[in-house]
Amino acid sequence: MATKLFPTTLVGSYPQPDWLIDRQKLAKEMPARIRAQDLWRVAPEWLEQAQDDATILAIRDQERAGLDMVTDGEMRRESYSNRFATALEGIGLENPGTVLSRTGRKNLVPRVVGRFAENIPCRFATCNSCARTRTARSR
Repeated sequence: MATKLFPTTLVGSYPQPDWLIDRQKLAKEMPARIRAQDLWRVAPEWLEQAQDDATILAIRDQERAGLDMVTDGEMRRESYSNRFATALEGIGLENPGTVLSRTGRKNLVPRVVGRFAENIPCRFATCNSCARTRTARSR
């Protein structure tokens, strides 16, 4: 890719397809701080493949739009923070705590139960790998 003064890219999340996530449920809730499996419309055994398919669609849209740098569109994220935070060792998801949101509603949050460490392959690497292997562009 030639160096450009102002290369274009997607900033933020690309809209997840309606067949992947329940938008009405997502809109009613505060951003998930714990895993929110009930937001996904795809059965758990097919979720990773469905997220890959949604990623491919997002990449193709970005390529057709002429963006210089494509992203995975963050198809795997339930919220801006929980995808990474819930992948860390030292975060307890089985017994979440409760905090009041800025609107006064109770919100479930993970508890810190030990020292932080990455306990599974980095989720960001997984997303980047999926995007890199699916783009029609040369690397």
